[in-house]
Order: sequence, then C-alpha cells, then structure tokens
Amino acid sequence: MPLTRQMGVSLVDYTGDTLTVTADFGPNVNIHGTAFGGSQFSLCAVAGWALLHLKYQEAGTRAVSVLGNASIDYLRPVKGEIRALCHLPEEETFQPFMRRVASGERAAILLITEIMARDGVAARFQGRYSTI
Repeated sequence: MPLTRQMGVSLVDYTGDTLTVTADFGPNVNIHGTAFGGSQFSLCAVAGWALLHLKYQEAGTRAVSVLGNASIDYLRPVKGEIRALCHLPEEETFQPFMRRVASGERAAILLITEIMARDGVAARFQGRYSTI
C-alpha cells in the first residue's frame, strides 16, 4: 500500500490474535507537534486489514476484506512513535466469521484497534471489515 510507505509503517509483532504496527513520527506530525489524527486513523485501518489478511492466509483462504465503516475516538495526544494494536474479537465471534469466510459467504466483523501513547491508550478505533 503506497500510503504505508509514506507513513513509515512497520509490522512490529503478530501473536496470532493481536497485531502491532508502528508509524514513524516525523512524517505524521501535525502543526501542534503531535501525531496527526488522519495518520492515526490510517494506521488503525491498515492494522485491522493486515490482521485479517494474516488470518486468511493461515486459514488457506483467498478472501479479501475492505473497511466498510469506521470511527475513532482521540483520547490524548501522541508525542512520539505511533503504535497501533489490533485485537481479534472473542472466539465466539471470530470463529463463525471465519466459517462464513471459508465457505465463500460474505461476512463482516468489527475490529478494535488502539493507538498507544507512553501514558496509555491515545485513541480507540472501531472498524467494520467486510469480505468482497
């Protein structure tokens, strides 16, 4: 994705149910010297998409997801590296979703991604991803 290159996005960790990505602070700073809100939103959107992409690969499916609806709450400024953690929902939500995906049905799922600052959660993103 071209935008990720410009933002300096890196995959930091993947545990199977959580994906952590970062974006360089320099190209994503606003006029206030903090992380630009649009960059935080974009990083969260990419984290959710990437987590699903990895889960699809593990399941051996060629499914593709798009972000259909999203919102973000900005809770505190980010004054350094922009770190996003995307978590899979509980198994009782995720497994039925993956069964629909594996059978070729259209499916949608809500993923939560948090932007972390030194002193806690800086933003909380909710994105509904749908298979196409």
